[in-house]
Amino acid sequence: MRHLRNRLAVAAALALLVPAGAMASSARIAGLNVSGDYVKGDYTGMYTFLSEVNGVGNLAYVEAGSTERAYGDHAVGAVLPGLFDGRMGVWSFHLRQEHPALGQSGIGELLGPDFEDTNWNNSGEAFDVIWGHRMGSGNLGLRLNRSFESYDDGNTVVEGNGGNGRNVLGLGAGYDFEWADKGTVQFSGLYQSRHYKNSATDQSDNGKALQLTARMLHKFGGNATLIPVVKYAVLDQARIAGTADVTDKYTQFQAGLAGNWTVGSGDLLVFGAQFAHNKLELNTSDITENYAPNVFLALETQLNPWLSFRAGAQNVMFYSLTAESGANQTETKGHEFSFNLGTSVKLGSLMFDATLDPAFLQNPFAQLSGGQNAFYWGGYADRATGNAGAVAFPKVTATYTW
Repeated sequence: MRHLRNRLAVAAALALLVPAGAMASSARIAGLNVSGDYVKGDYTGMYTFLSEVNGVGNLAYVEAGSTERAYGDHAVGAVLPGLFDGRMGVWSFHLRQEHPALGQSGIGELLGPDFEDTNWNNSGEAFDVIWGHRMGSGNLGLRLNRSFESYDDGNTVVEGNGGNGRNVLGLGAGYDFEWADKGTVQFSGLYQSRHYKNSATDQSDNGKALQLTARMLHKFGGNATLIPVVKYAVLDQARIAGTADVTDKYTQFQAGLAGNWTVGSGDLLVFGAQFAHNKLELNTSDITENYAPNVFLALETQLNPWLSFRAGAQNVMFYSLTAESGANQTETKGHEFSFNLGTSVKLGSLMFDATLDPAFLQNPFAQLSGGQNAFYWGGYADRATGNAGAVAFPKVTATYTW
């Protein structure tokens, strides 16, 4: 009981230190439960729209892990516009425990439950550098990243860590420019080669990933920004199994529009919708899903000068999933709903953003004490017993600015 009281006292003390204005981070975006493509002014946007690295400023961040990767996915990074006195552009460096999915780090893509990017290399990234520079009336961003592991004893050669842990070499470029003094237009492309080799009969077959994106940040009225987004992505995870070529290809197209409104005393309201078409091609079947549309709504507000709170929901309306195998075809229709909460803590120049288990408000005592009666979403599955443990903060990011 004394231990529980101590944890509650610490949580209460931290809550009093939460800042009025939330800083940008991947945990913040996760708490809003909105694709980061539709949120303005968040540093995680530079992973998709590379030219945004020029506007981040001096920043260092720490990804403290998340339940999505069983508390892995740790990372430390920094954006340094003043390196070399700023004469050689903006440099950013990112060191990760695991290679992230395409686009924004640790946030994932709108690929649906059957269309997630399951490839990651848990040997960590050898390097990930994003460089930016002002060019005329616009901004340029370039990215180079590499994840690699290899074993060779003279008889056996192993590259990567299997089909879901491929070695990655990624190249990217992005550019943005002002449009009629009303907003910014951004274009970006990312390409990755993804290869592995367990043996001559178990290896990748021209594995690659490609993402092309465009969006506009259009000022609308005195307190609103409209953000239209178009995105196309291909993830080709083809492989050789024995003497057979195995097809495993994901294709995605999405288009959407969101509004970011400044309401109240600097609070943020995000509302929008995405239309998405996702397709998975396998050797003997194709799976297609359509979001028509996915509607999202999020609020970020300051409860007092120190306390910020955020919440967001998504509802995939008119959802359809079609599976085709030869002459057989099945179709499922319905909708899918998701919900998330988040909060922040500031200690000096260091900001902590965290997502909250959706059941946190109903039973914070179980969450903080690590009890077994918390909502499963925020917990983790014990590998031995399968029980769910309470996790008050499924994802935490720390950011330091100067």
